[in-house]
Amino acid sequence: MSVSSRNLLASSAGQANTPPLMRPHWLVPTLHWIMAGLIIAVFIVGKVMEDLPRDQRMPVMGWHILAGLSVLALFLPRIVAVFLNARQQRTGAADDMFDTNIAARMMQGVLYFLMLVIPLAGLTAMTTTGRNFSVLGLFSLPDFGRNHAIHEIAENLHGTLATVMIILAGLHALAALWHHFVVKDDVLRRYLPGRSRKS
Repeated sequence: MSVSSRNLLASSAGQANTPPLMRPHWLVPTLHWIMAGLIIAVFIVGKVMEDLPRDQRMPVMGWHILAGLSVLALFLPRIVAVFLNARQQRTGAADDMFDTNIAARMMQGVLYFLMLVIPLAGLTAMTTTGRNFSVLGLFSLPDFGRNHAIHEIAENLHGTLATVMIILAGLHALAALWHHFVVKDDVLRRYLPGRSRKS
């Protein structure tokens, strides 16, 4: 029987054969929920924008771009926080704890990749239209010259990967709920407020 199968049976039987997972540093779940909210918001605003007449899209597009750039700005701090937190927790955790969640780590890696590529593709699409674009009057995106081929590729990539990301994020959320209600472990609770950090 595999390690993951033994863990699932032990959890279902209500046994506590493994210690609870340590709660991550507060910065990790904070950035997680902020970026999750931004990603959902930017996807919804993008879909609303597609249904608007072209002459009404500009203000909505400004909010879409601002939220997308916020995701991009928070990407590096989140990656740094995740790696520092994982390094700290790895020093005090059993080795097999990090060998039994390969699928979860692969999912996280794909989501992190999409968090970076999607806003960069959108930014590329907006800066190859041949004109400066004012974002809600706060600042303007640079104009790198009109390049129809690059613009179309970046725009299609941006839209397609955004849909892929929402689907994967939904699966990620379902997996967290499965852990919480079926496996009954601390995977979801570690990312919820109101619990003291375990050391």
